[in-house]
Amino acid sequence: MAPVRLVPARLAPVRLAPVHETEFSRNIATYVDAVIGSRALLLVTRQGSEALGLMTEGEDDRMQETLHRLSTQAHSDRLRTSLTQLRTEDVIERGPIS
Repeated sequence: MAPVRLVPARLAPVRLAPVHETEFSRNIATYVDAVIGSRALLLVTRQGSEALGLMTEGEDDRMQETLHRLSTQAHSDRLRTSLTQLRTEDVIERGPIS
């Protein structure tokens, strides 16, 4: 079995190197552990078919939340404004909310 290695991805912070379904099925526990341990996306390729993406439930929840927050222009604008404020350190420090 080839070692599980990480490669940069365009949409995700980290993506595991793609693996063919035959290799994946032979070593499924190793690949599942790698996905869980790295919180990265794993693409399982199939000859003549679309690849399958495997990710943790937590990563899927975070992705769905992000998509929801960007689903309307108002949400998107507020998020982008907040990110700009963080990058420029234009923030107000507050104590914990009780």
